[in-house]
Amino acid sequence: MSRIKTLINRLLLSVSTILLIAMVALSTWQVLARYVFNISSPGTEEAIRYLLIWFSLISAAYVFGEKKHIAILFFKEKLGANSQRVMERIIDVMVIVLAAILMIYGGFNIVLLTISQTAAATGISMAIVYAALPVSGLFIILYTILNMGTNEVNEGEEVIKQ
Repeated sequence: MSRIKTLINRLLLSVSTILLIAMVALSTWQVLARYVFNISSPGTEEAIRYLLIWFSLISAAYVFGEKKHIAILFFKEKLGANSQRVMERIIDVMVIVLAAILMIYGGFNIVLLTISQTAAATGISMAIVYAALPVSGLFIILYTILNMGTNEVNEGEEVIKQ
């Protein structure tokens, strides 16, 4: 399981890195075009906005996978060891249900509704932009399932060590 998680981590970090580099490059070009070359670059602002949406959601999936979400850590640290395990399972189930309903189901419906719409400046399909929701939702669910499996193994190992 950790092998799969490592591959997903590398994939998401690579995609996030590429998206961030693209946003920096487009932002730099936009500033140069406007203030140095005195030309307009109408599609760059829109492209940066859409890249930021993908970057944010892919990065959020990675954060869930690493269990670095601030609300989860805050509540978990306030409880005892047994209560932490129970709370962690409840949170994992809630994350799976909410990601499945809101991000995957809702995101897929938005993608279907926007398939024929195109962005004004870039001309790309808005479905591509909104596809970030179900994609990140799938990764969040996959990470949560992998973390649940890993936690069960780690808890069993701690019992054996004691």
